Amino acid sequence: MLEGRGIVRGLCLFGILGIVAVGTGCGELKKLRQENQQLNEQLSGLQQENAELSSKASRYENELNRLENSRRDLEAKLKGTGATVRIKNGAVSVLLPGAVLFDPGQTTLRPQSKATLKKIAGVLKTAASGEIVRIEGHTDSDPISKQKDKYKSNWELSASRSAAVLHYMVEECGVSPTRVYIAGFGQYQPMADNKSKTGKARNRRVEFVIVPKGGG
Repeated sequence: MLEGRGIVRGLCLFGILGIVAVGTGCGELKKLRQENQQLNEQLSGLQQENAELSSKASRYENELNRLENSRRDLEAKLKGTGATVRIKNGAVSVLLPGAVLFDPGQTTLRPQSKATLKKIAGVLKTAASGEIVRIEGHTDSDPISKQKDKYKSNWELSASRSAAVLHYMVEECGVSPTRVYIAGFGQYQPMADNKSKTGKARNRRVEFVIVPKGGG
């Protein structure tokens, strides 16, 4: 009789342990399912992010190709003018050395520069028709000495030079005044070291920047 009761107790205990084991297994399974769902959601998010990055990279590459094609086209059309065409901060820029346009410290256009400006104006009216063009003046780092009463700093000098170019292109070359504006950067956007004469000569320049649509 006692032996039978022991068997019954053993079976009951085994049953309880089985239920506990099954309950524990279900809890672990539920936890694993939740973790799997979270991983799937993370994977889906990463796949979407990867697709967006791929799309951005493709658009960026297309824009670079467009800019390079525009640069080559303008370079070919301006061959022989002394102008350099480059890509600058996401825009195509036509660069003219200051020595081509002005005598040292002056803001009056040199007579021999006007043929070059007419050619640039003609190209901008055709190859970049409808685009906004920023005419930038740049100087070296030498302080104003001879015309301190007229130009307080290189900012004023660079702005006056870009304004002289703008007036000539609008008034003599027929560029629409709604398409151009000026900027004077003084010595603060150098292309070379201002410690040498060669570097200073490179920094004295005027640039015609074809502003991307939506840019300023």
